[in-house]
Amino acid sequence: MLNSRKQIPRNYILWGGVAILVIAGIIVLTLAFNSSGNTGQDSVDAVYTNAAATLAAQQLTLGPATATPTLFSTATPSLTPTITPTFLALPLGPTNTLAAGGGGGSTAVGCNNSAFVSDVTIPDDTAMTAGQTFTKTWKLSNTGTCPWTTAYKVSFVSGNGMGGVATPLTVTVAPGASGDISVALTAPATAGDATGYWILTSDSGQNFGTSFYVKIKVGGTTTGTTGTVTVTATGVAAAPAAANNPTVNLIACALENGVGPKFQYSGSLNWEDKSNNETGFNIYINSTLVTTVSANSTTYTLPTGVFFDSNTPSFAVEAVNGTLKATQALVSGICPP
Repeated sequence: MLNSRKQIPRNYILWGGVAILVIAGIIVLTLAFNSSGNTGQDSVDAVYTNAAATLAAQQLTLGPATATPTLFSTATPSLTPTITPTFLALPLGPTNTLAAGGGGGSTAVGCNNSAFVSDVTIPDDTAMTAGQTFTKTWKLSNTGTCPWTTAYKVSFVSGNGMGGVATPLTVTVAPGASGDISVALTAPATAGDATGYWILTSDSGQNFGTSFYVKIKVGGTTTGTTGTVTVTATGVAAAPAAANNPTVNLIACALENGVGPKFQYSGSLNWEDKSNNETGFNIYINSTLVTTVSANSTTYTLPTGVFFDSNTPSFAVEAVNGTLKATQALVSGICPP
C-alpha cells in the first residue's frame, strides 16, 4: 500500500540545516562587531560559535554525521595582580653624645673650638664643707685652629657659680694641644649637691667650644636644744686638734729706733702638736696674723724688724687643715726690763 505523504529527501534537510547555521553565524559576528556594549569575550565566543557551525556544515557536506560535534567553551582567564609593598628606609637622625664631664656638644666659633678631656682636680661628687674654698681645674683640648692666649678666659654659664668669676687663662694652648684651665670657687653655705657650668671665652668676648662643669657635695650644720651638731659629707677632712701648752721665750724687747713707742720682740714661741691632719699652723701676735708655718712644727722664731705697740704681747697658735681651723692656743708675755 502506498503512503500518501511524500518523503522529503535527506539531502534537502542537511543543506537546510547548514544554511541555518551559516546565517546564524553571520548574525552573531555582525552583532559582535557592531554592538558597543559587547565585550572582547563576546567577540571571542562568536568566533568559536561560527567555527563550530562551519565544522558542522563540512560534516554534512561530506556525508552522514557519525559523531556529534562538540562545541568548545572557553573559560575567561582571570589575572590576579600581585602587589608587593615597598618599605622605604628612613634615615635616622644623629645621636648626640655628651663627653664625660663635659656639659654639651662642641660648638666652633670662627677658628676657636674646644673639647673636654678630663677633670684635673675636684672629681665629680667631691665632698666639701659649707664655705670651703677650692680651685677647680679641667684639662681641655684646643680643637680649633687659633691658639688660646692669656687674653682668653673661663666664664660662668649656668647652675651654681660658687662665687667664681671670669678668670683669664694662665697658659697659652696651641691648636691640637691640651691645657689645664682653672677657676677659684667657694662651696655654697647650704648643704646638698652643687653643680656649675663654665665655658671658654675668646679674646673677642665670644663663648665657644664644649661647656664643662664642677659638681660637689656640701655638708652643713644644724642647731638643736643640745647645741650645734656638725654634719659633714662623707670623705670631708675633719678640723685638726688644737695646739697644746703654748709658751713664749722672750729674750729682748727693743724700742723702735731706741726711743719707741713701738717694741720689737726677740725670742721664740713653742707649742705641742696634738693633731695628725693639720696642713700648717697660723701664728698671731697681738691678734695679727703674721705667718703660717708648716705642718708638724712645734716652734716659731719671732721675726726681726717687726714692731708692735705693746710691751705685754699676746701670742696665738692655730692649727689648720685647708679652710678648717682649730681653736687658737693663747699665751701672753712680758718684755724683760
